[in-house]
Amino acid sequence: MSISLPKHTKKILMILFFFVCISCDKKVSSKDNNIEVERFEKLFYNSSPSDLTQIKNKYPFFFPDSYPDSVWLNRLQDPIQLEIFNEILMEFESVIFLERGLFKFFKKHKELDNKFTMPKVITVNTDIDYRNKVILADSLLLIGLDNYLGPNHRFYDGIPDYIKEDFTIPNIFSDVSEKFAFSIIPRIEFYTFLDKIVYHGKVLYYKDFSLDIDDRHKIGYSKAKMKWAKENEFFVWTYFIENNILFDPDNNLESRFINDSPFSRFYLEIDNESSEMIGKYIGWQIVKSYMKNNDTSLHKMLTINPIDIYNNSKYKPQKK
Repeated sequence: MSISLPKHTKKILMILFFFVCISCDKKVSSKDNNIEVERFEKLFYNSSPSDLTQIKNKYPFFFPDSYPDSVWLNRLQDPIQLEIFNEILMEFESVIFLERGLFKFFKKHKELDNKFTMPKVITVNTDIDYRNKVILADSLLLIGLDNYLGPNHRFYDGIPDYIKEDFTIPNIFSDVSEKFAFSIIPRIEFYTFLDKIVYHGKVLYYKDFSLDIDDRHKIGYSKAKMKWAKENEFFVWTYFIENNILFDPDNNLESRFINDSPFSRFYLEIDNESSEMIGKYIGWQIVKSYMKNNDTSLHKMLTINPIDIYNNSKYKPQKK
């Protein structure tokens, strides 16, 4: 069996998820509105050293010569790895919720892509690599359950609050949806700040279409940050207009208003209270306004140039 993966994805798989792919030739089936989620963290940590040779003989592609048997045998006995695995089992004894939720998501996604076929869905232990919580590569979808144990879990001590506030079950579906959004929304050349925030607005609108979760989980906000964004939308928009930010090509604006961070950076006293990624939130509202005021399908909207979306959106937030 051979799976074609991008080079950077192969590297991630080799380091973090390699061992869990040993049975990825299983077929994903649908029944009773479910899909089959393969629990490879269970498969691996419930195996014994005597199983390794048989597995390698059956799946040699997944065990290159550069990785000696000791790598896998040591991992089986590593107390830290076993502790992570046990915590995963405590939180995710069953993944029926995941099977049902992903089935609904895939069904919605297929409405946009009639050539779509459901990928093999595999849950894994990633050593809490929260930068790669979900990996979508061709027909393979990997979900690192150790990144969704709740923001207050002891494993996440030392991780900034603005990051670990997303380590919740609803964020599994948000992260999966985002990967699929990235795969279908054309990435034209981003020149202006407006280009970038409207692109992210498209991603979030796709989540509106494909998911039934709170808006704050779609963008990755706490309740307080979501409240701030809604209440200060007029202020943020006025700031962007008055400071000629929309059509500015300065890449530093990404770190100030788009990238995940403790807060957005207006260089004002309110910064510490502000919601991070506020540019994404504004882009989301622009796209919502466009779809409200134009007779355009979602599929077509995803391909429309950001400036055209903005010009026809009639977006004008009201002061609260």
